[in-house]
Amino acid sequence: MHAVRSQLTSILQSESKEAAMQHQNSSALKELNPRQRKAVTYGMEAGTVTQHRPLLIIAGAGTGKTETLAMRTGRLLACGAKPSAILVASFTKRASKELVERAQRAITSTTGNTPMRLPYAGTFHSIAYSLLNEFRTQVDLAERFTALDGGDAVDLMDLVRTRSGAVDKEGAFPSAAICTEIHSYSRNACLSLKATLQRNRYRRWQKHAKALTNIFASYTKAKRSQNVIDYDDMLVLLAELLQHPVVGPRLRQRFKFVLIDEFQDTNKLQFKIVTLLKPTGHGVTVVGDDAQAIYSFRAATVKNIRKFPQSFESSAKIISLTRNYRSTEPILRASNALMASAADAFQKKLWSKRKSGQLPMLTTVKDEIDQADHVVRTVIELQEQGIPLAQQAILFRASQQSLSLELALSRARIPFRKWGGTKLLESAHIKDVMAVLKWWQNPADQIAGIRVMSLLPGIGKATADQLVQELATRRFLPWLARASVPPATTDQWATMTKMYWKVGKSEWPASLERIARWYRPHLERLHDNFESRQVDIDQLVALGGTFPTCHEFLAELALDPPSALADQKVSKENADDVLTLSTIHSAKGSEWKCVTVISAMEGCIPSSKCANEDEIEEERRLFYVAMTRARDRLEIFLPRRYFQVRGQSIPAANVYCRPSRFILPGLANFFEQVTRSTSRTVVSSPTYNKE
Repeated sequence: MHAVRSQLTSILQSESKEAAMQHQNSSALKELNPRQRKAVTYGMEAGTVTQHRPLLIIAGAGTGKTETLAMRTGRLLACGAKPSAILVASFTKRASKELVERAQRAITSTTGNTPMRLPYAGTFHSIAYSLLNEFRTQVDLAERFTALDGGDAVDLMDLVRTRSGAVDKEGAFPSAAICTEIHSYSRNACLSLKATLQRNRYRRWQKHAKALTNIFASYTKAKRSQNVIDYDDMLVLLAELLQHPVVGPRLRQRFKFVLIDEFQDTNKLQFKIVTLLKPTGHGVTVVGDDAQAIYSFRAATVKNIRKFPQSFESSAKIISLTRNYRSTEPILRASNALMASAADAFQKKLWSKRKSGQLPMLTTVKDEIDQADHVVRTVIELQEQGIPLAQQAILFRASQQSLSLELALSRARIPFRKWGGTKLLESAHIKDVMAVLKWWQNPADQIAGIRVMSLLPGIGKATADQLVQELATRRFLPWLARASVPPATTDQWATMTKMYWKVGKSEWPASLERIARWYRPHLERLHDNFESRQVDIDQLVALGGTFPTCHEFLAELALDPPSALADQKVSKENADDVLTLSTIHSAKGSEWKCVTVISAMEGCIPSSKCANEDEIEEERRLFYVAMTRARDRLEIFLPRRYFQVRGQSIPAANVYCRPSRFILPGLANFFEQVTRSTSRTVVSSPTYNKE
């Protein structure tokens, strides 16, 4: 009797626990919208786990994709899947950490149990590293192999590059960093070296193809002899493991479910790993948004997500998440209109319950300086309305496009941080040019003098220090002509002296232009990415032309953000109330209450460097990412004139710019169109299509 009673109690407790779990599960699902719920429960509608056909969740901006993927992970566990049978991959440590934390909360909410550890949840590379440690002998890795970080990989590449002798023989040879980048792109894109060097980014190095082939072979041999792997080896060797006749089937048997976040950012090698791991596609869930695929320069390809539905034996189930929890309805209407013309895209319309009577604004201004002034004025006005600086962001296509704005913010003493590159005034090449100018203006400026002389081959800092002390008691130009310098420096010194004589006879800003021309050969010698840095210098020269004198120009640039921030004496509780300036690429994944996008003209958005329609379409997606960062207020600035920048199709300052092709003709109808001047603001009523 006691045994029967005990068994009955056990059954009742089990049923009670199951009922409680179902209640918690149901409660958690009720918090999702219908499409999210459909995505979370797909293949598990009956409460049991199945090997479902592939699932593609197209998750538009702000639609809760991370929460959906986390809840789906929790649902799998609640329905009986083992933690060790689930692989969950993301692309950055931050994204992976957030995904795992949300998944743990989802597990608790759906099962009521203590969160289970997910041994194969992390970045693609961290998961690969774990598996390589387990199966190292199958890919010829010795015990205790180690991984090179990015800097170590460049150093090793530099070593084999130097030993090859190609640097001395061929001249203008790519640096170790560029060699590493070419090698990495080739492997991640699954391209031959020849095909990689045909890309615009690397075309200038085609003549060195044979030497690069030998260097890359030596680099691979050096890694093996030292028992080290680099970042890309983790994925390459994982693909080898999955093709191993013994290990491959074991891993395919182990991982019943594969979930991948941000699938639009995968490259060909990562997609190959997915298809090797799950050839039929059963149990695979990928989440992403083809409209936010913006990293082709890292070898990512939007084709992976667009071709996913037809990539396996059975076609994929597609569920689109379209309810946006971030932006107001008018902002989403404009964003939808932008992507409506995209080629080969998944069609979806984002919508929101967040209604607003404020349309996004398309603001026309006279020029870049006027743009900066109005942006600063708007930032201050919003702050006075109670919107903290931390809830505001200024976005731009390329880092150098914020130079005028940085100066204006410094002048207004508005603290800011910049994402995506160094602040231009703090970058080495801009500091070099400014040092040349400062030394001319003030020969007693020994810091400037040492920096200028250190640019010349044969002069180290000790020699430069000795020379500037010698100059202290002499007149500048005569001393330059007679200074005693190392033999290796003689020719370059004579060229510098000639430049300074010509600067002395030039009017402003022609003097700055002469300095920039003199500096260009040094720029090419000192920096691998000299072309993009030259654009910065051209921008600096153009900006100098807006000041009447060199003295006023230098005085303005002396107001740098660090000083302004220090003078603000921001209290601890408001220490993070800082305006964000960011390239659009760096802003992806973030959001702000108020977003301003500057310089929306041809040559900037899209970039003048675009060489084909695929690149133009990626620029459209980049613009979309910028627009969908805004929660409540979006303003896009369109200068009618812009500084002349060499190498870009941007008109000179006295010529009107063309608006971005993405704005005209239809997109502008979704904006409140405003023309701003220094004296007045004119608002024109748009023909707004409420549909």
